[in-house]
Amino acid sequence: MDLAAVLADLDQVAWHELEHAYGSAEDVPALLRALTGADQEAVAEADEELWSSLVHQGTVYQATVVAVPFLARLLAAGVHRAKLLDIVGAVAESTDEHDLARPGAARAAVVAQLPLLLPLLSDADAEVRQGAAWAVAQCGQAAGPGARAALRRRWEAEGDPVLRADLLTACVRVDPAAAEELCAAALRAVEPPPVRVAALLAWVDTGRPWAPELAAVVTELAPLKQHVQSSSWERGPLKAIAAALCERGNVDAAIEVVVAALDRAVAGSGTGGDAKSAATEATWAAESLAWRFRSAPARLLPAMLPLLDDPATADSVIFAVRYWAEPAPQAVPALVRLAEGTSEVADRALAALVSLGEAGAADLLARQLTERPQALAAAFERTTRRPPAPLPCTPALLDAVRVRLAAWASEAATPRERRSVFDGGLAAVNEPIHLAGLLAGWGRAARVAIPELLDAMPHHPGAVRALGAVADAELDREAVNALRSAAEAGSLANRQASATALRALTGEVGPLLAGLESAFAEHGRSREHAVEAAAALGEQARPLLPQLLALLAEPAEGRTTTPVVSAGLVAAAAVWQLTGDQEPVLPMVLEGLGWATQPWGGQVANRAAELAARLGPAALPAVPQLLSMLEERDTAAAATRALVAVHPGSDRPGGVTLGELVDRVLPAAEPSAYLSPALAALEALAVLGPAAFAAAQVERLRLLAEGERRVVGAGGHTEIIGGDVRFRAAARRLVADLTS
Repeated sequence: MDLAAVLADLDQVAWHELEHAYGSAEDVPALLRALTGADQEAVAEADEELWSSLVHQGTVYQATVVAVPFLARLLAAGVHRAKLLDIVGAVAESTDEHDLARPGAARAAVVAQLPLLLPLLSDADAEVRQGAAWAVAQCGQAAGPGARAALRRRWEAEGDPVLRADLLTACVRVDPAAAEELCAAALRAVEPPPVRVAALLAWVDTGRPWAPELAAVVTELAPLKQHVQSSSWERGPLKAIAAALCERGNVDAAIEVVVAALDRAVAGSGTGGDAKSAATEATWAAESLAWRFRSAPARLLPAMLPLLDDPATADSVIFAVRYWAEPAPQAVPALVRLAEGTSEVADRALAALVSLGEAGAADLLARQLTERPQALAAAFERTTRRPPAPLPCTPALLDAVRVRLAAWASEAATPRERRSVFDGGLAAVNEPIHLAGLLAGWGRAARVAIPELLDAMPHHPGAVRALGAVADAELDREAVNALRSAAEAGSLANRQASATALRALTGEVGPLLAGLESAFAEHGRSREHAVEAAAALGEQARPLLPQLLALLAEPAEGRTTTPVVSAGLVAAAAVWQLTGDQEPVLPMVLEGLGWATQPWGGQVANRAAELAARLGPAALPAVPQLLSMLEERDTAAAATRALVAVHPGSDRPGGVTLGELVDRVLPAAEPSAYLSPALAALEALAVLGPAAFAAAQVERLRLLAEGERRVVGAGGHTEIIGGDVRFRAAARRLVADLTS
């Protein structure tokens, strides 16, 4: 190796004037030279440093562009080719560019070095050939005719099935026309499975019309993932095929493909690991469709339910049955059989029955409460729904909860070593929350559990809240006295929890006011929680008005975090409710609106806009900031409601027509939205009223309510479908109001 030639001009670069992920790039020459050394530990360290500096989490920098020619020369000279191909390919792949002289400069730098990279497609080392195919593919169609010809030649000569498959995938990126031409031949039965799977992916990626017989190929090869384990492209092939078909608007074909894979899994059920892999792959693809399309669950569940009959594949289906918000009565017998078992699958099966509200789920849970933490958690989740839907308070389940809560309180009263969360510790932490939550959800029907709650009170605040929910103020004096005593002693947090429960039970507000007054003297979360609790008291918070006013009078410079500003807005809302005086409130509103331009400040600005809406015309000075909030999808809805409130009865609030406000708000309710912003958009649209809508806007809203594509597509994967159901119901009501 002629090091002088390979790294010629390296020191002629003003590296100290360039930047990478960690600032000055003056360390790059030493790292590049270290790659050529004999010390393997130093080589590995240099490789890691270059990755981290030049392609940090996929971001490329000024120094990245300048380093590419030196990396390519090292590759051509045979220096750690497989590793450096990964770096060079990642540079070409990146679209996250930091302070580059021109967009796409990093990829262009790699394209310029392709004459040094293309010969590696024919290297004797298969790992190098594979890395070269991947790196060239990241250049896309910008790679040019030389790369297209080189990939085609290598495809014709390559004998390794995995590399042959990767070459076809590379052609899709660099030469789609050639890839489309190769698809039919690559799908032939004589080709090895990795090539045929790559051909299926290439078929949809190049936009070829989907043919029904291709579903039979999916069935034949499923599970597809087993054939791409060694590919450079890490993706679930079945899920990718279904997603590509959906993006082309061919949902029916996507469903057909996934059903074919499910049928393959059912056919192989009971035969071992291959059937389990097939079921896992097919249900994963089915889940991806169910989260995106409203008709998918009903169309996919019938093909999935037979997998419940095999314990090896049942676990893959239970999740879908539980969270897809589709009635599946035919699944109940199989779930009951599984729930009566002793494995971890039994717990998940019972959790599904609980979530579905199956009539016998409560007593099934009662029989094995201590061995069913997931089912207990599912029962607790029902109490937190909107509206709450707690399990029936059957005698058996109530007795089981009391027994378990008593045992937990006894254990809590005994000093013991804390268990690791990896050894059941997390379930132990959650158990009292779930037990107390169940009792609270049942309310007075759970009065007999008061002794157990009293024993648990010193050890968990959940028991305090539950006691306030289940006790009767006239009949259960022991519970009242216990809450009153707890509200006067102990930590500030426990005093507040006890005082809150006491107020819920008896209406007494004195102990809570005393605790909140103490909390106002604190700083941090204690005071922020106190502000929220005070605001919830309404008129009863009047004794705390001096503290609320004092908080608003603090210098704005001290409010530098979103929780602190949010607490100030809550305090301002309480002051407005108690006094109707805009003078101390309006400055806080304007301060909160100013956060609209801050990173992660949209929620604060929305809360400020909500308060501006409550002030109505008194918030007129806020109009310029509200108008600027219309420009952002996440703040347009709150700004619209405020503008309408500030200009009651106007057909041009803030100088903006009602129809234009509709157009500003609607994007927050487009597919892939989060639930809360989407619902807020509907509320803002309702405020505008029917006169604001043109026929096309009503139709657009109708499509959101009745269309195939889900609107809620972001958030926790267990919440997407339920959230979209809520959105759809609200959107339907709005459409009905607009058209009645």
